[in-house]
Amino acid sequence: MAMDHGIVKIIIKALDGTLLTKQEIIQLLSVKNLSPEAFAIQQAGRQFTSELNDGFAEVHAHVGLDAAPCPMNCQYCAFAEVNGVFTEKVTHPVEKIIQDALDLEEAGANAIYLVTTVLYGRKAFLETAARVKEAMKTDVPLVANIPDFGPDYARELANIGVSGIYHVIRLDEGVYTQCKPEMRIKTMEAARDAGLSVGNCIEPIGPEHSPEAIADLIITAREIGVTFSGAMRRTTVAGSVFEQFGDISFGRLATYAGAIALGTGPDVKGNCTHEPSQLCAQAGANIMWASRGTDPRDTTAETTRGYSVAQVRDMWWETDWKVWEGPSRYYG
Repeated sequence: MAMDHGIVKIIIKALDGTLLTKQEIIQLLSVKNLSPEAFAIQQAGRQFTSELNDGFAEVHAHVGLDAAPCPMNCQYCAFAEVNGVFTEKVTHPVEKIIQDALDLEEAGANAIYLVTTVLYGRKAFLETAARVKEAMKTDVPLVANIPDFGPDYARELANIGVSGIYHVIRLDEGVYTQCKPEMRIKTMEAARDAGLSVGNCIEPIGPEHSPEAIADLIITAREIGVTFSGAMRRTTVAGSVFEQFGDISFGRLATYAGAIALGTGPDVKGNCTHEPSQLCAQAGANIMWASRGTDPRDTTAETTRGYSVAQVRDMWWETDWKVWEGPSRYYG
């Protein structure tokens, strides 16, 4: 079957290290699912990310600190007050958080993320993060996945030993969330200016999201100078507004993973995906997460969906990635 020569030209341009235009990225994101062009994008994404990272993938680890009816009301999140999944605040003891981090570190995670709702509190987070950092046995970086903040708080994070943040402008930010897109950008800029690395993803992708909307966030990630980006699908919360749309398949997400790798260009070396998927790994994703504690896709305060470090490492082996040993190359 003949390939679309326009798509082939765009792929070759990206593999040569030339930044794609927004319109070219849109063309990659618009190909028909399961088409020859879709599989060509997946293969090219794998080649591109593999070459940028010497064939290595990483296991990052999420530690959820709290679950609460969060007033920021990100409606794709189980913590959103409007979704009614969590009606009371649950905060894990610091001792459990430290042990989770140590277990994940010992298992071989390349980075440890501490993840909170807005109700956890900035002061409490600094105290908890400092204790976790002090307890850790290696130089594996500690990463903050927390609500928006400004320059002063960014410097406080750096001062206690946090290496970076995970932060994104979500699709439909400000429409289905109480967060402002401009504040999301300012947070990433504040972190970067304080010497913190910024990890990123295009998320949470649903079937209703247009190639144009996804391309806008790819360009934004590229302009901010994130260390990695990638493709994350939405896991629809039962009873939420998104039930009318449903979810996209991992097969479709794999094409997005390849297209995002090509679209972010050679300066954004890492390419993440969540939840862990062999299809996305084959398409160029080289960062996936293990999980402990609370999770925005779960209905309990201890994740039942999360993978272990060993399970993610096995997934890398099954998809012929080498696993990086030691501290992450994306935070530091």
